[in-house]
Amino acid sequence: MTNKITAILAAVILVAVGGAVFVYGGSVENSILDSNIVTSDNEGNTVSQTDDDDSEDDDSTTWSGTDVVIDGTPGITLTYVSGTEGCYAITQNSTTNEYTVTFSGIAEDTTYMISGSFSGCIVIDVSENWDFKLGLNGVSITSSYSAPIVCTSGNNLVIAAVSDTENTVTDNRSEQTASNAINSCIYSVCDLKIQGNGSLTVVSENNNGIHTKGDLKIRNLTLDVICVDNALKGNDSVTVKSGIITLTAESGDGIVTTSTDLNSKGVQRGTVTINSNKGDTVLVINSYCDGIDAAYDVVIEETEGNTVSVTVKTYTGATAQSSSSRTGGGWGSNPHGNSWGQPGPDSNKSASTSFSCKGIKADNSVNINSGTVVINSYDDAIHANSDVRMESTSSYGKGSVYIAGGTVTLSSSDDAIHADGGVYIIGGDVNITQSYEGIEGSSVTISAGSVYVRSSDDGINSSGTITLSGGYVMVYAGGDGIDSNCSVSYKGIVFSGATVGIVSTSGGNSAIDTDRGYTYTGGKVLAICPQGMTSECLNCSGGVSGVGKYSTITASSGSYLTVKSSSSTEMAIKMPVSLSNAFVIYLGSNSISFSTANSVSGVDEVTSYLYA
Repeated sequence: MTNKITAILAAVILVAVGGAVFVYGGSVENSILDSNIVTSDNEGNTVSQTDDDDSEDDDSTTWSGTDVVIDGTPGITLTYVSGTEGCYAITQNSTTNEYTVTFSGIAEDTTYMISGSFSGCIVIDVSENWDFKLGLNGVSITSSYSAPIVCTSGNNLVIAAVSDTENTVTDNRSEQTASNAINSCIYSVCDLKIQGNGSLTVVSENNNGIHTKGDLKIRNLTLDVICVDNALKGNDSVTVKSGIITLTAESGDGIVTTSTDLNSKGVQRGTVTINSNKGDTVLVINSYCDGIDAAYDVVIEETEGNTVSVTVKTYTGATAQSSSSRTGGGWGSNPHGNSWGQPGPDSNKSASTSFSCKGIKADNSVNINSGTVVINSYDDAIHANSDVRMESTSSYGKGSVYIAGGTVTLSSSDDAIHADGGVYIIGGDVNITQSYEGIEGSSVTISAGSVYVRSSDDGINSSGTITLSGGYVMVYAGGDGIDSNCSVSYKGIVFSGATVGIVSTSGGNSAIDTDRGYTYTGGKVLAICPQGMTSECLNCSGGVSGVGKYSTITASSGSYLTVKSSSSTEMAIKMPVSLSNAFVIYLGSNSISFSTANSVSGVDEVTSYLYA
């Protein structure tokens, strides 16, 4: 760094007022710029809205400038980098002995850097006309009386962890419950960017981690947030563009948005976006309640040739991976202050909870276009609502789930995928290793990719039409394999091109179950289930005999249930369970035979248990 001033402040005024010591300072090259001492206030501020413009979102700042070393307490070094110089003031509370560093009175976009350790807080009050960038250069900030970093006014706030530095911000306050309280460790009324090539650890003993009333963007840095309530909250949006992000929310959500209107540029608010625009992204969420709770959409995709990995664990399953070092509260001690009213898992199951603990939830749609997504949740792993009215359209959300690519692995004590609207799988690999019901929606469409479903009840369930037009689908269900309650004749299930394997293990259920019948126009379907409700499997438009064949067979666990034509093996299922004197049906040809064997040839495993 240049022009380092050691143990000297050429322009310092110490004033004692009302039990507080005020330190007004600047660099030695400039006269003192008085700064008002402002009490933290998070009410009545206008939030600046921006779209996802990367043109000013970079880490190109040269972190050098004029240093001002504050000897003794608070034991920090402030470095002026650019903009308005000398725009800070330092006060000490004589009761708590904590310090407040206030930045204010700037007349242009301004950048400062801070290093060292102190007890207290940083307040940024720079008016909504200017951007402020704060570099964390090996700093430790701890407060038991105030939110450690607060922006009460500004156009954009950037907090950057300087390359190769470790930084910690800790909020030791008790739970902040007043309506006007700032209840986050880092809080901003304006758009907030957390970035840099260093690391930042945020610890909130009894409150939220990071919260902005505007857009929250995160990139590049290693970020670890450990808190009681919500780890990341951006009222208008949350976007993760790169970095290694670990979120631990002991009684709250991992990522939250709340707005559903349009910003001043006409951009929809409320979306959570996880991409790799600025490098590889690794996001790990351990939350007692929802992993991601978006007021509008969730979008996950790999971009710019980089990778995205998202891992979510909720409820008690998350504790094993929690990195929390907190000493208060305890895991799940007070979920959302016991104010969360959304039902938990299906009441038909042995476990239930009065609060939501879903993996990924959106009030409009969940969109997974690429990347690796792993979810282990107590409630639905992926959930889309259609009962929330959007401010931007005055209409209810679509409640849709779209999976277009990537690898998605889901484990849930409730539904793995639940959409109040439609579920659309048009690519990717979906692997549901545990669920109550695997996939549920008002309609379900699978047109490409590979899908494996393991469920204790129905594998795929819909009140409307289930369309299987392409890709590979394997269902291993304790209830109905594929179940539609559509009231339109022969529109419950439409087999029109997919390769489908179904194993249903309950005699009170059927591998294929519809209220008014199904239609077969193409593809290959092999299904087996115990005797009992097998008539449902035969309710095919035009009858089964013209397009398939059915029989009775005994198949042991580990053996291959095989369909052979005169010249080749059409498909096979490696039996996950033994079924004796079971009903078996194949759709695709009536010139085939059924058999079981200890091995299979001529076909390859396309998803778990399914060979084609």
